[in-house]
Amino acid sequence: MDPRLRVLACAIAVGAILLSVASGHSTDLGPIHPITGGPFEASGLVVPPGGKGLLFVDDARPDAVLWMELAADGSPKAAPVRIPLGVSVVDPEGLTTDGRYVYVVGSQSRGNVGGGGPGLARFRFDVTRGAAQGAETIDGLGALLAGAVAEVRATGGKKKQKAPPLNIEGVAWDAKHGRLLLGLRAPLDAGQAMLIPVRLRAASGPFAAANLLVEKPIRIDLGGAGIRGIEADESGDFWIIAGGSSGNPVASRIVRWDGSGSAVRPAATLPGHLKAEGVVRAVVGGKPVTVVLCDTSQYLLLR
Repeated sequence: MDPRLRVLACAIAVGAILLSVASGHSTDLGPIHPITGGPFEASGLVVPPGGKGLLFVDDARPDAVLWMELAADGSPKAAPVRIPLGVSVVDPEGLTTDGRYVYVVGSQSRGNVGGGGPGLARFRFDVTRGAAQGAETIDGLGALLAGAVAEVRATGGKKKQKAPPLNIEGVAWDAKHGRLLLGLRAPLDAGQAMLIPVRLRAASGPFAAANLLVEKPIRIDLGGAGIRGIEADESGDFWIIAGGSSGNPVASRIVRWDGSGSAVRPAATLPGHLKAEGVVRAVVGGKPVTVVLCDTSQYLLLR
């Protein structure tokens, strides 16, 4: 084979391994960027209010978030900066903003979360100073959800085996309804993924368990996968990372959901070894892109 053709064939094969694009949807995968200064067990990320950079959480840093700015070509300007929160959220997995506050949610699957530890927090981010301010927490989130949602505490099967433990891996602000959506990796309900909406009973009331209202779950058909990450874009659509509901690495699909019904629209598929866990729409180099953050100290851009 002509050497030039061999190089071209290899490039095509590598591209097919790195990104399998859903039929009928054109997606351009930029380079995979390493995050220096790690390693980072990176999960959820968000563009904070007034910020041009990104905030993300790290499973191993329960008392902080990390601030990272991107250059025009999408590469990191520098290593992420640790931003102390003043509170700790065990196993932080999801991050979102309502335009005023930034919210952090823990998985509820590790540590003593059932015993009343902080499971959900919010704070204001001062972009100028690079500081988190006024952090507040809601304790015992897992117990609150189990008490309100039958599917979370359900048991089934002939041997009455317990359902997979609660595992929250994403959170998104639903601006149309003024609430947070908690994205569950597990359990599934009849093979469908679940989002659990929560809101403050009194919007101007305290950020506390007694003021938290848990609404009925929303079911989404992800083909038997759970939610590994979720965030809304400027149009009100939600970008979701659909991945395995167990610990085994499998291919992750990026899908879009319009906030109603259970159907989703495919966007792209990524190999399991990247461990995609965070997704957000951002403007990089003057152009809108989808940033996908991976639990391997890496991120990539979908254009």
